[in-house]
Amino acid sequence: MTRSPQEITPAGEEIRAWNASRLYRWLLVAPIAFIGLFFLWPIMSVIHRSFVDPVPGLGNYERVLFAGPYLKSLWITLQTAAIVTVLCLVIAYPVAYVMARARGNLFALMTAMVVTSLWTSVVIRSYAWMVVFQRRGVLNQALVATGITEHPVNFLPGTLAVNVGMVHIMLPFMILPLLANMRSIDRSLVLAAGVMGASPWAAFRRVFLPLSIPGISAGSALVFMMSLGFFITPSLLGGPRHMMAAVMIEQQANRLLDWGLAAALSSVLLLLTVSIYLLYLRVVRHAEGGFAHAR
Repeated sequence: MTRSPQEITPAGEEIRAWNASRLYRWLLVAPIAFIGLFFLWPIMSVIHRSFVDPVPGLGNYERVLFAGPYLKSLWITLQTAAIVTVLCLVIAYPVAYVMARARGNLFALMTAMVVTSLWTSVVIRSYAWMVVFQRRGVLNQALVATGITEHPVNFLPGTLAVNVGMVHIMLPFMILPLLANMRSIDRSLVLAAGVMGASPWAAFRRVFLPLSIPGISAGSALVFMMSLGFFITPSLLGGPRHMMAAVMIEQQANRLLDWGLAAALSSVLLLLTVSIYLLYLRVVRHAEGGFAHAR
């Protein structure tokens, strides 16, 4: 007996769906293998080494958590990342706001200026700040010439130079998420608030600012997470006065050849980063839920 098309179609669609899902699973094999081989396996190797080198046990973690220099290095890393994130947000928000309102050639020019900075090497930019902050650099010459100080100030190595250098490097990573979010905000909502009698500042504070919170949270998380692992700028501008965790890890691994301690310090930094990211996700979901409930 010949079956009608209506009887064949469901089975055919089920077969096609099964074949498609099978094809998708095979397509995932290569990226999963790549991530597992070149990302997960090295991380697991570092964590394993932190427990067995030089002897099995928790000795490396006891040194990290209870010895002064290593715990202080982790604190400096968290503190620096937080300061850099706040400074980037304060600087980037008005810049992104102006860019979001710009149109045509002005917007293209401003975007090019932000993106072009990403093409310059971090090493070159860090060395440029060394030229600015050194004893005979541009900043000290200006301070002495204007009479603000009688003698050059020792900015290098120091915390100020590290913070300024990292803010300069991380600023585009704060501007771009803010810009993407601000350009998606419907300007008619702000105009409607003005029509209803709100002042420009009130319309910004009650309408535009809450709608830009997703961009603020995304940019802040990106800058903070990337700042935790900074190495080049702190090593060039900070020195022993500002020893961040990445610099300490490099020192233990390459100079002192204490791979077990370097692995333990890396594992603790990874755990801190993951914990902060999970906390960030929880806070964002709670805020989004509260915002949806308010609406």
